Amino acid sequence: TTVKWFWFVIGMGVFVPVLYVLAVNFREAAVAKGGEVADIYGKVAWLTIITWIFYPLVWLFSEGFASFSVSFEVCAYAVLDITAKAIFGFMIMSAHEQLGAPGGEAREYV
Repeated sequence: TTVKWFWFVIGMGVFVPVLYVLAVNFREAAVAKGGEVADIYGKVAWLTIITWIFYPLVWLFSEGFASFSVSFEVCAYAVLDITAKAIFGFMIMSAHEQLGAPGGEAREYV
């Protein structure tokens, strides 16, 4: 059991700087691009940050403390995966027009 907590702490030590970069450094770059890009980035970044924070929480209470059942753990990870990936992808694809194509020309991907 000591090994799992060791790797949890190591994982969180790597995870926190990634969240910081998403919340601060990348946001500054998006704000520098201006208006709609910053707005879209803000929505997508916070969706990502909030959903990613729940992954270690689910692990903590399911694997770490054994407080959640396996069924709850599987369902929680499924909801997080759908939110973090499918909804994220939908938001990015629906913002295609606002983001524009490089060079000002419209591209269509079929």
